[in-house]
Amino acid sequence: MSSMSALASQMPASHAAAAQRVRFITHAGQNVLLIDYSNCDVTMLKLVVEEGHRVIARELPNSVLTLNDVTGTSFDGESVAVLKSRVAANAPYVKRAAVIGISGLQALIYAGVQTFSNRRIPLFGSRAEALQWLTQD
Repeated sequence: MSSMSALASQMPASHAAAAQRVRFITHAGQNVLLIDYSNCDVTMLKLVVEEGHRVIARELPNSVLTLNDVTGTSFDGESVAVLKSRVAANAPYVKRAAVIGISGLQALIYAGVQTFSNRRIPLFGSRAEALQWLTQD
C-alpha cells in the first residue's frame, strides 16, 4: 500500500475523496499539481481547497506548477472566501498556475479571486492548452 493510500485509509471518507482530487501528474517531463475541483459541491470544494494548500505548502517556494479544474463546480460566499484566502497563501510556492472550466457566473468569482490574491492566473479552454503553457520553458 502506498503512503498516500495508507494516509487516505485513515481519513474520513470526505477527506480521503478530497485528497484524491489533489495529485501530481507529469507532463513534458515536469510535475504539475492537478487540483480537481470539477463538479464539486460547496462542502467538497472547501475540502479540496484545504488539501491543495496542504500539499502546496510542503513544496519549495516558487516551484509548483498548478492546474485547477473548476468545471461544473458550485460556489457559495464561504467557499469563495476560503478559495481567495488559500490562493493568496499559496502564492509564494506557485511558479505558474492555470485554470480550466470557467463558465457563466464563475467568471465573476475567478476575477474576484485574482483581484484578492493579487495573482494573474490564466484561463484556458482545455487541459492540453493549460498543460502546454504550464510546462513551457
